[in-house]
Parts: sequence; C-alpha cells; structure tokens
Amino acid sequence: MNYFLLLTLLLLPIISGCANQAFFSPSNNNIPSKEVIWLDSLSGNKIAYRYYHPTNISSISSPDLRGTVVHFHGNSGQMEQTQEKVAWLTDYGFSVITFDYSGFGHSTGTATDKDAYLDAISILNYINQYNHQPLFVVATSTGSNIFLRAWADNPIEIDGIILDSPFTSYVKEAQFVLSQSPLGKLYDWFALVIMRDDYAAEQSLHRVPESHALVVHCEEDSVVPFEFGETLYQQLKGNKEFMAFDDCRHARAMTGDHPHYQQNIAQWLISTEQYVRLNNREQTTQMIAYNE
Repeated sequence: MNYFLLLTLLLLPIISGCANQAFFSPSNNNIPSKEVIWLDSLSGNKIAYRYYHPTNISSISSPDLRGTVVHFHGNSGQMEQTQEKVAWLTDYGFSVITFDYSGFGHSTGTATDKDAYLDAISILNYINQYNHQPLFVVATSTGSNIFLRAWADNPIEIDGIILDSPFTSYVKEAQFVLSQSPLGKLYDWFALVIMRDDYAAEQSLHRVPESHALVVHCEEDSVVPFEFGETLYQQLKGNKEFMAFDDCRHARAMTGDHPHYQQNIAQWLISTEQYVRLNNREQTTQMIAYNE
C-alpha cells in the first residue's frame, strides 16, 4: 500500500482532483464464480457479494449455527482474494458474507470514498432485513473507516464488531504514509491540503452505536500505525477488548499465517455470540412473564 499510495497522493490531485481515490487499488476478475450475487446499491452501482455456508451445518435454521459475519475488506484486491481473513470462521459455525465496494471485483462503478460509504450502508441494510442470527462485522484497515462511518449514520443492530488494523481518518493515514518516505517529514503536510474526510469515521465516532468490540492490531504494522488502533479502542463504547499481536504484518493477523491468533479471535467471537444469545433469551423470558 505504501508506495502506491505515496505516488498517487502526489500525482492524482493533478490528474483528477480527487486524492482520496489513492486509498483504493481494486483488482478485478474476468469471470465471476457461480457463487457471486449482485445487489443494487445506494451508490447507483451493483455490488457483488458472496455467501459462505458454515462447515458441517446443513440448514440456516440449525441450532448449531452461531451467527452471521460480514466482512468489510481493505483498500486493495477484491473479495475473492481477501476472503482468507474471514472464510475460516465457517469452521467455527458462522455464516460469512463478503462483498466488494463499487469498482472492486465484479461490482460496477468506480472506487471512491463516497461510493464505498453508500455501498456499506446498502449491504448493512440488506443483511439486517434478512438475517435472523446474531450479526457480527469484521472490518479490515480501510474497511474499518468505511464501516464505522456508515454504521454511525445508519445505526442498525450489530451484536459484535472486530476491527483489524483500523484507522478512522483518510487525512491522518495519508499523512502517516507520506511521513514514512524519504524526507517525508518535509512534505507530510501535503495530505492536509489534498485529502478530505467527508466520508471518514473520525468525526462521527461519538455516534457509533454501543456494541461488543474487539480491536486487533499488529505492533509492527508499518502501514497503519499501532497507535491508531489504540486511539480508536479508547473511543469505542460498550464491552470492548484489545488484542496486540507481534511478529505479523499489516492486516495479516486474521489469515492462515497466524493460526494461533485466529483461535484467539474465534474464541472472542464465540464467547460474544453465547453472551448475546443468553441475554436475548433472558429478555424474552422477562417479556413473557410481564405479558402474563
């Protein structure tokens, strides 16, 4: 991400006048797999998504189904590449939904911060309409910024969120990337001039709904600084936990590169799902008793 973002931060304002596009480096597949489905988005585009069934569970009504996980991937690639960060959760009884922002994969349109924000609202509303299981979100890097802003503006009920290598300001992340380049401290101010946070989460964090939250961040992350994750963790409301991982690169803690980290994250997710179900049962029992 670093060198691509640095180059486009410097050149894109001259070419197109929209430096925020520097955050998006989509890739595309020529032929969609048969599992890909499309959804009409508020952005005016059709966004592609895919559903992964839980392993060894035959029905979505099975009592062994733990819940639904939606993945907001980062700034590059497309969902069939980034699914490695969440598809393994099907082995723990979760359904997994991945999707692509406009301009990524098989989604139509162009990758922009505004369209990604509108796509995020669209996928959340769609899943909220049809999902009847505990709902969880995993958001990776740029995906955390997109998701949190969309959720703040469109506060549907989500039972738990996992934010991996998160940041909440395009401007501050661009400033950090510029500062890491040779002599970058001399021109990192450039980000303040050319970038915008119109669709970023930072100024809307006070409106993010309360939920169970897990923030994970690699201590040696050279793309999104570790302190960005720490700062966001402090600002979140509700029951929350922070997992600091070592010996891992940016946004790789949830991949098969680190099975031990995967186990820790899965255990948090399972514990949260069990708590949510128990709490919901207690509320239902209280309502029945009151009605009687």
